[in-house]
Amino acid sequence: MGRKLYYLALGLLLALVAAFLVTYRIIDGRSARDESRPADVILILGSAVWANEQPSPSLRARTQRAIELYQDGYAPHLLLSGGLGRYPPEEAEVMRRLATAAGIPEEALILDKEAHSTWESIEKARKISQQEGWDTVIIVSDPFHMQRSLLMARHAGIVAYGAPALDSPTYTLAARRLFYTSREVVALWWYIAQRVWSPS
Repeated sequence: MGRKLYYLALGLLLALVAAFLVTYRIIDGRSARDESRPADVILILGSAVWANEQPSPSLRARTQRAIELYQDGYAPHLLLSGGLGRYPPEEAEVMRRLATAAGIPEEALILDKEAHSTWESIEKARKISQQEGWDTVIIVSDPFHMQRSLLMARHAGIVAYGAPALDSPTYTLAARRLFYTSREVVALWWYIAQRVWSPS
C-alpha cells in the first residue's frame, strides 16, 4: 500500500510539474505577440504606484506603450484603469499625469479609479464601451499579463487586441520575467478554476 501511495504521489507531482511547464510556455509564448491595430479605445491595466507618487517601472512602461499607440493613431481614447494601492494617488491618476505630460489632451482620457483587479478593469471597460458605443479595445499591460487579460476580455464579450509593454523590466530582466511569469501561471489557473466553479 505504501509503495502504491508513493507512486501515486509521484505521478501527481510529475503531472503538476508538466501542467505548470505547459502553462508557463503558453503564457511566455503569448507575451511578446503584438496585435496592435486600429480600435476605439486603448485600455491600460494598472500597476503599482511607488512612494512619493511615483509610477513603478511597470506602470511607466505600460503607460508609455499606450501613449505611443495613441500618438501613432491607433485609437482616439485612452482608458486608464487602476485604483488606490499601497501608496497614493490612484494608479489611473498617475497614468493621467504621464499621458498629459506627453501631450495627450485631457478630453482623450477616461479614468477608472475604482478597479483593484484585472477583472474589475475589464468589467469597467465593458460597461464604458457599451455606454460609448465602442466595439474594439487594445489592451496594454506587461507581457506576462497578456494571456489572462485577453482571456478575461473574451469572457466579458470584448473584442480586444493585445499590445504588450515590451520595455517593462518584468520582461527585459530575466529573473523578473521568470518570477512574474511563474506567478502568472498560478493566477491563470485560479481564474480558470473560478470560471469553472462559478461560471456566471
